[in-house]
Amino acid sequence: MRLLVLDLDGTLWNHGDASRLSPPYRFSGDCLFDSKGERLCLFPGVREFLEWAKGKFILSIASWNVEEIVKPILEGFGLWDYFLFPKIETHPDKGDMILRTVRDLENAGYTVGDVIYVDDRDIHIDGVKSVFPSIRFIRMWDDVKSFGELIQHLEKPR
Repeated sequence: MRLLVLDLDGTLWNHGDASRLSPPYRFSGDCLFDSKGERLCLFPGVREFLEWAKGKFILSIASWNVEEIVKPILEGFGLWDYFLFPKIETHPDKGDMILRTVRDLENAGYTVGDVIYVDDRDIHIDGVKSVFPSIRFIRMWDDVKSFGELIQHLEKPR
């Protein structure tokens, strides 16, 4: 199976640092408000994209965040169960996160083929490529401008 690893901040939702939010959260459609009134919204098409991708990829997360703050956001939006062995950690080493995800999947009996990494920023890509030289990197909002376009991009033969 192909592994599709997604970033969160600036990629799945419009907030730049969800770890700054303060639970409890109040959800309203594709947005939430934290206890201080700060807002975070999913980007348009996220739900449809994940539904499309779940049958074609193993989905996971590599996010530089605080899991105790971010996991309830994913759960509240009903998105947590799309992901296998997600890594939401308080450090920027996404290469290590992805490597451990691959190992977790292989230990669980999965055969991981291609690894695709989607992030809105490219600051982590050198570290990721040092671990996975042949990883396919897609820069959200630069290489593709929407989740519909991301689907089209992923459907193209490489």
